Amino acid sequence: MNEYEDTYSADEALLKEALSRFEIVADKDSRKQAVDDMRFANVEGAQWDEDSISKRLNRPRFSINRISGAIAQIVGDQRQNKIAIKVIPKGNGATKDIAKIYSGLIMNIEADSNAANIYDAAFDESVTCGFGGWRVVTKYVDDDVFEQDICVEWIPSAASSLYFDKSAKEYDKSDANYAFVITTMSKDEFKSKWPDANLDSFNEKVSNQSNCKDWYSGDNVRIAEYWKKEPVIKHIALLSDGRVIDQNEEKSVLDELARSGVTVIKTRKVKSYKITMTVISGTQVLEEPKPWAGKYIPLIPLYGKISVIEGKEYVKGMVRDAKDPQRIYNYSTSQVIEASALTPKDPYWYTPAQVAGHEAKYRNFNRDNSPFMPYNPDPAVGGAPPQRTGSPSVQQSLIAQVQQAATDIHATTGIEPASLGNSPELKSGKAIMAQQAMGDRGSFVYTDNLQKSIKYTGKVLVDLIPRIKDTEQAVRIMDVSGESEEVEINKVVQTVLDEQTGKEQVVNDITAGKYAVEITSGPSYTTKRAQTADQLVQLAGQSPVLQQLAMDLIVQNLDINNSEELTKRVRTMMIQQGVVTPTEEEVEEMGLNQPQQPNPQDIAVLENIQAESAKAIAETQNKQADTVSKQVKAQQEAVKSLELLVDTLKQKSESGIPLTLQDRDLLIKQSDIVAQSQQVLSQGPNSEEVQDIVNMQQNLQQERDRVSRESQALIESSIRMQ
Repeated sequence: MNEYEDTYSADEALLKEALSRFEIVADKDSRKQAVDDMRFANVEGAQWDEDSISKRLNRPRFSINRISGAIAQIVGDQRQNKIAIKVIPKGNGATKDIAKIYSGLIMNIEADSNAANIYDAAFDESVTCGFGGWRVVTKYVDDDVFEQDICVEWIPSAASSLYFDKSAKEYDKSDANYAFVITTMSKDEFKSKWPDANLDSFNEKVSNQSNCKDWYSGDNVRIAEYWKKEPVIKHIALLSDGRVIDQNEEKSVLDELARSGVTVIKTRKVKSYKITMTVISGTQVLEEPKPWAGKYIPLIPLYGKISVIEGKEYVKGMVRDAKDPQRIYNYSTSQVIEASALTPKDPYWYTPAQVAGHEAKYRNFNRDNSPFMPYNPDPAVGGAPPQRTGSPSVQQSLIAQVQQAATDIHATTGIEPASLGNSPELKSGKAIMAQQAMGDRGSFVYTDNLQKSIKYTGKVLVDLIPRIKDTEQAVRIMDVSGESEEVEINKVVQTVLDEQTGKEQVVNDITAGKYAVEITSGPSYTTKRAQTADQLVQLAGQSPVLQQLAMDLIVQNLDINNSEELTKRVRTMMIQQGVVTPTEEEVEEMGLNQPQQPNPQDIAVLENIQAESAKAIAETQNKQADTVSKQVKAQQEAVKSLELLVDTLKQKSESGIPLTLQDRDLLIKQSDIVAQSQQVLSQGPNSEEVQDIVNMQQNLQQERDRVSRESQALIESSIRMQ
């Protein structure tokens, strides 16, 4: 709640709140130092302060900017690497396919916004003075449509234009409750943009209490975007198709969803935030609060080195600690050059008698550069020739002071000479690379903070994309190689049946599911491509097998003209050889999915094989039929023997002669023989050629069963008798 609402009107209360909050975050001394750091490193003559200039008025003042080289070293290292935003599934309803679409959308947003240049500019500022930043904005695609694009924009001179809530604890200020983007413009530009605004009357009640009179200075006017995060209670609903919606925002479509079979399963209240942005001057609200679609304030800071001392945050870049050594270096160098310039030359000392008659020769000696100099021996000086006595030397303490200042600059920037490759005592390449790596580690804090800021950018975009791209539409996505394609998202008319739930699901629905952000960092795609090609060529040279298997990859990564056409030809050959598996596009293009016309020679070979196979099968069947016939005959003999034995034992039993154990054992053995023969016979073939034999087998089976029943009855009878 705004604490000024009971005293002022709505606009006045909002303005009073904004101006009071800006006074808290302005931190004028710290921001002034940061701006001075930017000037010191980039503006000609800014490395000399007013006091030093007044003391050396009309005397040499040289600026040997050694700090800019250290900054260029760090910035150059960063630009060789590419930081990419990768979206991963997180939570119910999230899929890898949709995560890929998110990643592709973000890459396309960055490409359309020239985000690489924006990140580079902000990184340069953060290394120099400690403050950099950019923002995420939305713009209408055209003036006659309602579709919006998402863009990334640079915030120039963040040291004097980007401010966050002091109570925010996170590095990326994602927990800030408010923030400001300050712009300074001329009064003419101000009047052109807000013609109804009042510049003449300054709101005395507001200005006196807010101490913001410096919002109007000379011909310039300060304008601020006041971003504010306010807590709200949202009513969310879980739908039967797995989506979670805001009931207040989507209330109008609940009936349509119900008619399509989508119902509300359960609801609950959650604490959330709404984001608004108001444009103000020092005296009035220029533009009423506008709602922002996302849940994050879309301002992304990039810091250099941050320290928190007794609850106060201190931010600085590389220049801050190197300013004094750089000033000493400039001052000492100027003194040395001045002393050297004022030091007398080393002239010839001679008597008038020595040069009598040769005055012109000596007068033009420095111009003529004659190898011979005549003189007259003068007894007054022992006949010696004219002599030089030596020029006065520059004080060695000044030289030592210059050298010490240069060393101090390296120490304060963290970029030592060895990390630049300027260390004569290091002979091996590995030793030089190790020293360079040490220098990189000393400045890694800047690159690490850049990764954090870009990751937060990804979070802001992942939150914003489904809110802006919430209708059925075609969007362009891009991959890491720069290749792009068009995909349809939130497509309602083309649906697929979910086999598990039996419900229809929207294809590529980016509004469903939760997604997280990761960062990948490394050399740019072009650099990695060149490195890959070099490594593959080396490996292929060591292994002929690998050369055969990786030839398409080698050609694909070569940075040569017509590499795509050459890759296509190599892959065609490798596919025909069966070395690689064709892609769906290659299958279609090469016609591999079409029925192939048989080769006449292959047909002849196949027909010959079929004829030989038919002959072999016939011979085998004949042999099998002969074998079965013999087995049937053997079975018939076994059954007859069993039948004869049964009759004999039956007659013996009817004559009153008791059956013995030997009789029973004999009957059992003969029954087993019949059973075994029948099992062998049952496993034989069942072809048309042996059908008659099979019929005999079935008849024999019936006879065997009859005899078996009788033999079993005899066995049981014998057992009872015994």
